[in-house]
Amino acid sequence: MIIPFFMLVTTLFSVNAFAEPVEINKENYVFGETITISGKLPYSADEFVGLQILNPSKSDIVYIDQFFPKSDGSFSKSLKVQGPKWTSDGTYTIKIAYNDKIYEKTFLFSKPEISNEEPGSNPPPSNEIPTQPVENDIDTSFLNPKLRVSGFPDPSNAPNYYYERYFSEDEYKNWFDSTFSDFTIYEVVGYKPTHVSGFPDENNSPWYYVNRYHKEESYKDWFDSQFPTKSIYDILGYPESFFQKVPDWIKNNAKWWSSDLISDAEFFNGITYLINEGILIIPNLPDSDTSHSKIVPIWVKHTASWWAEGKIDENEFLKSIEFLVENGIIQV
Repeated sequence: MIIPFFMLVTTLFSVNAFAEPVEINKENYVFGETITISGKLPYSADEFVGLQILNPSKSDIVYIDQFFPKSDGSFSKSLKVQGPKWTSDGTYTIKIAYNDKIYEKTFLFSKPEISNEEPGSNPPPSNEIPTQPVENDIDTSFLNPKLRVSGFPDPSNAPNYYYERYFSEDEYKNWFDSTFSDFTIYEVVGYKPTHVSGFPDENNSPWYYVNRYHKEESYKDWFDSQFPTKSIYDILGYPESFFQKVPDWIKNNAKWWSSDLISDAEFFNGITYLINEGILIIPNLPDSDTSHSKIVPIWVKHTASWWAEGKIDENEFLKSIEFLVENGIIQV
């Protein structure tokens, strides 16, 4: 039987349209296992692959990254399903954004009980921590003193560097006491004690620990096993903004959002994450007014698109975010 040409083309197109562009190495994972996400996409030069993993309720981003595919459109990304964001059992969603298209894949995740110290787990060697006051532990989460003065403290300096200056230089001590009248030197530049003896060591700078965490896989594994509900920045007491600029992936998110490739909720989750983690700093962040309408004005999407395309600067984009927070559209 002779098949008409148009029917053959339609059949081939249908098969390709429903081909699986995103694959994972298995369907079920437990805390600490490695997931490998791979696939092959219609290649487009200079286009990033945007990767997001959302929690079961899709209310938070547990992992986000961007990278270039190979010249044939193929890609592969491996990561461990562990860290402070992996807190709920259930179905997690992988979202791949590429060349104005969104692809999704789901998997099951469960988190068993983890003890503070696993058998055979030894903390990295460190020197003895200097004696410091730990009583009257003040909750400064609402007002991080490390954000009060631009450039101070410098995360490339160890806490002991600042302790030495404070106790040996009267002028420096007077400046600190007048600037941080509500805090001690230990609260501003020091580390809080943890259940791991000698960690963090106040002879080592925050940058020392951040570099080790991101460059040494065994060190990262040890840290995540000891502090499964905390990030390295939580333990050090420094916002992530001290160590990196606003990541490029938020521009891709703005582009996809302005083109309706991702929902309002997904875009706002990314913005909320950046603000709460101190990565995106909005001066004089307004309080939310939940009495206002939740409808996003079209001009805000236009602003996001123009910022993503480099037509306006970041300050103009931040003004639109301030508007969304002030009107209760983004809850921070």
